Amino acid sequence: MEKLQIAIEKARASRLAQRGVTSHEDSAPEAPVVTLAEQVGAWAALPEMTLDPKVLEKNRVISNLQGQHAAYYDILRTRLRDEAKRRGIRRIAITSTRPQAGKSTTLANVSLAFARMPHYRTMVFDFDLRRPSLARILGQTPEHNMGEVLRGEVRFEDHILRYGANVAYGLNSVAVPNSSELLQSEQTHDFLNAVEEIYQPDLMLFDMPPFLAADDTQGFLGFIDGVLLIVEAEKTTRHQLDAVEQKLSELTTVVGVVLNKCPFPDESDAGSYGYGGYGYGY
Repeated sequence: MEKLQIAIEKARASRLAQRGVTSHEDSAPEAPVVTLAEQVGAWAALPEMTLDPKVLEKNRVISNLQGQHAAYYDILRTRLRDEAKRRGIRRIAITSTRPQAGKSTTLANVSLAFARMPHYRTMVFDFDLRRPSLARILGQTPEHNMGEVLRGEVRFEDHILRYGANVAYGLNSVAVPNSSELLQSEQTHDFLNAVEEIYQPDLMLFDMPPFLAADDTQGFLGFIDGVLLIVEAEKTTRHQLDAVEQKLSELTTVVGVVLNKCPFPDESDAGSYGYGGYGYGY
């Protein structure tokens, strides 16, 4: 899409201008005027993906269908939407204190809950470039990865997959080298600004590495508006939670903390929305 490339160049020129770097070569191109019809057309042009319900169920993705099991994810979806609106923010990173906390599974479920909000457009990016798992959880095998898109080697619209009319995914097939440097690059910052300008998503969600595992997440926080922290019940220590939450609050807005994998004592209780022995608290 030519307009996306123009928007990327515009974002770069704007950044340089803020630093006082001006030249004919770096002057901002004419801003692309994107009408509502063009936004809708841009979304509709994205390749559509299909989901296998059996694969989703196997991977504990349960919110593709509305019902009792999806209730907690529906609550989290609505709270994220309302918090984003209240704070006037659009980009939220999803991270955890430690690996295997279920952040990617949580994001997969929340994103499909958003898919049931047809007039609310959500973009989901797997930026856990070291150990991507969102594609596997959703049963997808993308030919390319977000590293190639961010570096300009693959066109955005040739890689992003759309589910329904209002949710789009940027997934990864393999780990991406030099992930920390790529996520912290101004090239990535310009890219995100351009995507926002052309596609006008209501919300952008980013699956990030565990905060304590590498510096990818910390370095990327300057490009986003807030963070949702996933905490694994009975595994995350109080010290880990306090240390990560304090550091995150110094760097960005903590929009919420999710207690994940919390076992219910009695799943037969009619008031319990547990699934396979796990519950989700916020």
